[in-house]
Amino acid sequence: MLYYQEKTEDVLKALDSTDDGITSQEFKERLKRYGPNSIRVKTEPLWRKIIEPFMNAFMWVLFVAAIISYLKDERLDAVIITVIISITATIYYVQRFSTERILRALQKHEQQTVEVIRDGKTVSVSAERLVPGDILLLHEGEKIPADGRLIHSDGLRVDESLLTGESLPISKQVLPLKNEREVYEQNNMVFQGAYVVAGEARVVVTTTGNKTQFGMLAALSSQAETSSPVQKKVDKLLGQVIVAVLIIAALAFCLATYRGMEVTEALRFVLVLAVSAVPEGLPVAISVILVLGMRRMAKYKALVRSMQAIENTGVITTIATDKTGTLTKNQLSVQEVWQPDEHADPETFNKLILLAANHNGNSKSHDPLDKAMLMHAQKTKAHLAKDEVEVTNMPFDHRFAMSGNVWSGKTGHFLALKGAPEHIMERCKLTKTESLQAHHNLLSLTGQGFRVIALAYMKLPGAIESLEELPKKGIEFAGFIAVADELRPAAKSAIASAQAAGVTVRMITGDHFETAYAIGKQLGMVEHRNQVFDSREMTKMSDKQLEKVIKDIRVFARVVPENKFRILSLLKKHDITAMTGDGVNDVPALTNAHIGIAMGSGTQIAKEAGDIVLLDNDFRSIISAIREGRIIFNNMRRMLFYLFATSSGEVLTLVGALLIGLPLPVIAVQILWINLVTDTAMVIPLGLEPGEKKVMQRKPRKPTDPILDPFIISRMILIAFTMAVTTLLTFKYFLEIYPLVYAQTIAFSLLVVMQWANALNARSEVESVFTRWRVMNSKFYIGLGIAITLQMLALFGPLQQTLSIVPVAASELLLTGLLGAGAIILVAELHKLLGYFLRRRREQTA
Repeated sequence: MLYYQEKTEDVLKALDSTDDGITSQEFKERLKRYGPNSIRVKTEPLWRKIIEPFMNAFMWVLFVAAIISYLKDERLDAVIITVIISITATIYYVQRFSTERILRALQKHEQQTVEVIRDGKTVSVSAERLVPGDILLLHEGEKIPADGRLIHSDGLRVDESLLTGESLPISKQVLPLKNEREVYEQNNMVFQGAYVVAGEARVVVTTTGNKTQFGMLAALSSQAETSSPVQKKVDKLLGQVIVAVLIIAALAFCLATYRGMEVTEALRFVLVLAVSAVPEGLPVAISVILVLGMRRMAKYKALVRSMQAIENTGVITTIATDKTGTLTKNQLSVQEVWQPDEHADPETFNKLILLAANHNGNSKSHDPLDKAMLMHAQKTKAHLAKDEVEVTNMPFDHRFAMSGNVWSGKTGHFLALKGAPEHIMERCKLTKTESLQAHHNLLSLTGQGFRVIALAYMKLPGAIESLEELPKKGIEFAGFIAVADELRPAAKSAIASAQAAGVTVRMITGDHFETAYAIGKQLGMVEHRNQVFDSREMTKMSDKQLEKVIKDIRVFARVVPENKFRILSLLKKHDITAMTGDGVNDVPALTNAHIGIAMGSGTQIAKEAGDIVLLDNDFRSIISAIREGRIIFNNMRRMLFYLFATSSGEVLTLVGALLIGLPLPVIAVQILWINLVTDTAMVIPLGLEPGEKKVMQRKPRKPTDPILDPFIISRMILIAFTMAVTTLLTFKYFLEIYPLVYAQTIAFSLLVVMQWANALNARSEVESVFTRWRVMNSKFYIGLGIAITLQMLALFGPLQQTLSIVPVAASELLLTGLLGAGAIILVAELHKLLGYFLRRRREQTA
């Protein structure tokens, strides 16, 4: 049935529904028949998930090494390599399962709630619980959850760009259409995935789930998640490492054969060397760290919608934030009223407040200002007469900066207006004295941090439909109401934390200049009036002029949606920007910012446009998200530093032995064991390290900076060089007085201990290891304990023969271990101390 061609009553009949909706029993039956209203897309098949951990170059290298071992009848080595392959795959499966489980848990926070009529009553249900025949109520800012036919529309305009590509909102109507129409021509239908940008409507649901227009498109292909910028940087770094490893492997192969090593043995050695040099499990580990970070952010009431947003939160340099609901509690109340005439009747003025408030047609006001006005009217016992009926409701219009209602009563039609004081006063007949008096009181109220609303009224000869029909004469100025929204207690300290972290906070508000200045001062954002900008001046300025001005501005007053977009566009030229918002008019700015932060209480379209959703609407959650983003980014650097420093140390040790004509200090199976024990047990715990004390006292990193800077790379080189030199000197010493296998056992143990010491160093880039050990990270110590236990089994347990290890004196193991660990820690501590002096010098010259 082509619902758009049918009358509304015929559509309801075809769907076996009524204006009062379906019954609860009918809902249950239809849910069984049609299933939940969710899109089921084609997912990755199980067989691909199973083979995925084996589909990379490093696993193939291990396979080749295992095959060569079997061919050489080195069955033990082949078994160990096979075990390592199996363990790596198992870790991948566990990590993937955990990642998917966490993502599913996070997605539960995003369940959309909608209003439907069932059993003749309006109820809120999950969008997944919609069925054909449900009567759905749509409001401004909501995402449309299913396809439906309009049965009532009140100025409904819908953004269908996701479905049709049409960027302009579509006006909807109820009448049936003739002939066959394309989706973008069906203006009496609404479709899943579109957004209500204006108006309200009542819709009968026609199709749900995969049968919707959006569902049919989504089911054609699975949704591919893009890599985060961090992963791209890591992939680039890994690519560079692979090139270097290939060169080193070729050199090692030539040296090994030159020193008399059998070709197949040299090839197997080089393959294992290459695997140990490149951390093939790193991308998986990073994904796990990012997902766990998303879960931790959710605990701080910041729902991160993509992994990409995590990295960007760590480099934010400026936050442009709304005032209402973020810095304040969004609980407006009327604090003071002012009337120009000393003999004015307070009862009449309170009645005007009631008449000017937006009742929203159904006694359910969503706007905080209207709620405050209605509450004030209730407190003052203002009430409507029996014969007073609202004829026209004129919502707030940014062009006029006002809203109004037309009422009908015994005395005829009456217009009640509320809006920005300047705009209301411009339309009223005021003498010079009255105008000066009004402006004086306006400044007095705004100077106290109040939001001031002007009221006006007039008698009309007949009803008008919109603000565009406002008469040019006859409007009477009534006075002001001063409303205030209580500041959140923690807002000031949160802003101070952001500023200490080098993040600039800019408040963007529609409030009057004086109000914005007073609130900015209370929050510690401004010290003088020059830091506040009246956004009405923007229309007179070019982008170049405005760019110079806003550099030092911290509070923007009298802002309209178009201003927000322009402000963000200019800030983005020099800053990594975050923008908060909650309404339809905030969407352009949210999408224009590097990080869009939507309020959990905001409209669905704003939440969809945001990269992060603040479930508690609290500015502190933004600061928590920034802190978490910085910790995650720093932990990735820790993992990279540890892996590349230790891998480089192994490579330098082996290549160095070949260069100076020594036997190999460790054999292939021991290299694989070191890789397994150190990397597996230590990498992810390092990625879960708690943040350092001063993580929020440093300036944000530039987004163009590489993931590893030259200074930390120099530390990696020093650690690797120290590891290689220490191992080779120790090996040479023991080789002169003991058999080869004895010296190799000592060298094997020494390499492992030095890598443990490097893990201790990696816990902080700047803090001393002797300071950092007091910071508890139970996961790190558990990982270290596992690594030590496995190493003890290798040295003293049943794994001795497996790893070609011979009994050695415990005193020699202890002494060499202490010397090796001490050397690694000493080099790292001296390098950290050098970094401290360099930072002090930069701070003094800055």
